[in-house]
Amino acid sequence: MKSGRFAALLAKFRRFDWEERRCLAEAVVLLALAAAAVRLLPLGWLGRIASAGPFGAAPATADRAEVLAWMVGWAVDRAARRNLLRAKCFEQGLAAQIMLRRRGMDSTLFYGVTAVGDEHRPIRAHVWVETERFPVVGDPEPGTFALLATWPAGRRAIWADCAA
Repeated sequence: MKSGRFAALLAKFRRFDWEERRCLAEAVVLLALAAAAVRLLPLGWLGRIASAGPFGAAPATADRAEVLAWMVGWAVDRAARRNLLRAKCFEQGLAAQIMLRRRGMDSTLFYGVTAVGDEHRPIRAHVWVETERFPVVGDPEPGTFALLATWPAGRRAIWADCAA
């Protein structure tokens, strides 16, 4: 990376408050770990990782939970755009799920495929994360994806309104 570009990124980073900086740094690290995990681990193990927790104390108020969820989504999205490794929806979803659950927030990672495929539009897979109040990352269009799995298991998508 050129030194001028690095200096510009560092200047942007310094404009954030400490909580945003910590969240962004955590997202960078977790996206790198998620990229390795998605490549190396079986789906069942990834599901166990996504289902772990929640850890720590839950946010004191619903407003605080909303701020934290927004910040996690923001940090994962921003870090994924500048990541040198693969940071597609599965990696982003896994990183966001871990970050939310580390903050004591109950969230669900959803894994789905397009309900219909044909020769012009092949079947696609997608991962997204929701809390019980709002989507965090990867929010799909309603009815676009049929659920294959949720972590923790047995959850229902609230915001995506998936096809059955």
